[in-house]
Amino acid sequence: FIEDWVKIGLPAKAKVLAEHGDKTFEEQVKYCEKEAVNVSLANLLMYPFVSDALVNKTLALNRGYYDFMKGRFELWGLNFGLSDPCYI
Repeated sequence: FIEDWVKIGLPAKAKVLAEHGDKTFEEQVKYCEKEAVNVSLANLLMYPFVSDALVNKTLALNRGYYDFMKGRFELWGLNFGLSDPCYI
């Protein structure tokens, strides 16, 4: 079960390696953590009731990332690139 669950993040890993392969491993890990949020959101949008609710404006989605080491939460709007975070 765990192996299948972790495989969900493989697109995030591939994107990070393609776009940030020159970075240190630690930097790549941070990018991958954040990109995994995008992958999860894309998976949610595959459910018709989710995408319909977004179109009908009965549902709003945001993305977020909590950095445990810095104790900081980043809140991102609904787009699929890594944009500048809004810290709250």
